[in-house]
Amino acid sequence: MRHSFAIITLAGAVLVSAGCGGGVGGGQAISPTNTNATIANLKHISTFSSSVDPANGDTNPYAIAFAPTTFTGDGVQSHVQPGDLVVGNFGATGQGTTFQAIRNGTPVRVYSETNAPTAGGGTVSTAGPVALAFAPNGNLWIANLGPTSNGVSGNVQIVKPSGTVAKTFTDPKVIGGWGQAFNGGYGGKAAFFTVNITNGTVARINILPPAVPGGPPSFTIDQITPNLGFTAGNPPVGPQGLVHTADDTLYVADGSTNTIFAIPNSTTTSQTAGHPIYSNGALKQPAGIALNPINGDLIVANQLNNNLVEITTNGTLVATTTVDPAVVNPVTGANAALFGLAAVTDPNGNLNVYFTNDNTNTVNLLAP
Repeated sequence: MRHSFAIITLAGAVLVSAGCGGGVGGGQAISPTNTNATIANLKHISTFSSSVDPANGDTNPYAIAFAPTTFTGDGVQSHVQPGDLVVGNFGATGQGTTFQAIRNGTPVRVYSETNAPTAGGGTVSTAGPVALAFAPNGNLWIANLGPTSNGVSGNVQIVKPSGTVAKTFTDPKVIGGWGQAFNGGYGGKAAFFTVNITNGTVARINILPPAVPGGPPSFTIDQITPNLGFTAGNPPVGPQGLVHTADDTLYVADGSTNTIFAIPNSTTTSQTAGHPIYSNGALKQPAGIALNPINGDLIVANQLNNNLVEITTNGTLVATTTVDPAVVNPVTGANAALFGLAAVTDPNGNLNVYFTNDNTNTVNLLAP
């Protein structure tokens, strides 16, 4: 769905705020009475593209998001362009470093976390990208876990479409990067949400206007939830998928407790556990979460049975569908395929769901 963005300069090259908290893609929303408005009637699963980096062979795709259409691309193939579908490779034990734009069914590298240039000079290296969200100016906000064999070494990065790192957050509240979402500029306040999987909490990174016109923004970080439940492991399991809706509610998918939490007033709230809207039932270690652009439902990716699950925001189960036939080992997690999701409408107004498949190292499409 093509959203309308209100452009308000807050941070120069770092961020402009947007008027919608959903995803960005092509097509127009239609009435929820459309028979192809939920995953229940999406029967066709296809391989949209490989996600493997063509240069270093990075695999294990986790992060996925559409770049907005609200910034001006520079036409350079190796840079993120408006409307790109971008996927990040977590890699074996969090060693992955690359992001691909999927163009004409082919992965094209648009960012590497190995010795990436910084806006102030120098370079920065990190690894293990788990989640990705975009600012309306095309900046990537990336949650990195880091190598799982080396302890906690993650962060949150802001990366310009050209691949230059504008900011790296290493505050203890965000070092276990495991989720990412933008608040849509709700109430004129720009913020991104992330998960610290080392303690099962959600943090809000507040972007404050420059102190002087044209100057850099400043940031504050608030932990907005207590421990929602997590299980240490390699990789860990806990809160991951984040979705922000237009009423300023943040929805959190927690794989450890098989629960979807709702955090109201998320742009301004102090610490709160929110409330669960759906627990157990069809949820089997939920990971990625996306907003259905047609009816506002939540679409969730299960890791322990490779199902997509659609749930209304008041907790009613709408549908489930299996998108990878591999049987998951409930103890080891072997054959778990699903992590990231992106839901959009096609030019005919039908729901399309793109998802990363860790078993096949591909981006797949669920469509009518």
